[in-house]
Amino acid sequence: MIKKRLFLGLSAISMLLLAAGAVYIWLTFFDREALVLRYITAILVFLAVVILTIVFLGFALIILSLLSDKDVSVFSKPVNFAFSLLYPVVIWIGKIFQITQDKIQRSFVEVNNQLIRTKKMKILPHKLLLLLPHCLQVADCGRRITADTANCIRCGRCPVGKILDLCDRYCIHVRIATGGTVARSAVKKLQPQAIVAVACERDLTSGILDCIPLPVLGVLNERPNGPCFNTSVNINAVEKALLYFLEGGEKNVASGVSA
Repeated sequence: MIKKRLFLGLSAISMLLLAAGAVYIWLTFFDREALVLRYITAILVFLAVVILTIVFLGFALIILSLLSDKDVSVFSKPVNFAFSLLYPVVIWIGKIFQITQDKIQRSFVEVNNQLIRTKKMKILPHKLLLLLPHCLQVADCGRRITADTANCIRCGRCPVGKILDLCDRYCIHVRIATGGTVARSAVKKLQPQAIVAVACERDLTSGILDCIPLPVLGVLNERPNGPCFNTSVNINAVEKALLYFLEGGEKNVASGVSA
């Protein structure tokens, strides 16, 4: 759980800072003589307390789910709210502590993946979408597979062919995205019930947050040649993530991010 602890620890610090900010506002402005300022301060602090209460509840449910391996989807709204609100604060705090954004995002994806794995949901193949980054395709290939995956001749020079073979075997929808706009368009058009996404830490994190409350299992790509150029991915990790949804969340089927 070491990787998960990074995001969770920074999230706890974020909540303490937010609470301290609310207390500071109250102590600084409520005792002022201007009655209007007192009312404004009271309203702001009240709103802050409500928001922090929801965030604390969501964070507590995340911890409970991770420790117990139990589904807390009945309380999904505070969990999703906590994720969405805490993430930018966590990134900001990470910069203060000189923690690289990739490390925080990897931890975030790991936390998300374990929460998804507690849901034990079974998805029909035509309701499952696999999203791939275009950088999996070898750079000097002349085939435009982002427009139509049928253009891939599956020559074996890049992992795309083997992944398409997987999608054919399990009858899974697959889209190769050149960016977030294309990915969102595919989700809107196909309306899947769950997504398996292959990408780097940054794109996975933004995709997971964009898709809330849609469940997304993230599989990190491999970048032996640097970012966004001739990347690769563990085919077994992709298959395990797909089977996790297809087989109803079997415990022995994990995601592509190691614990």
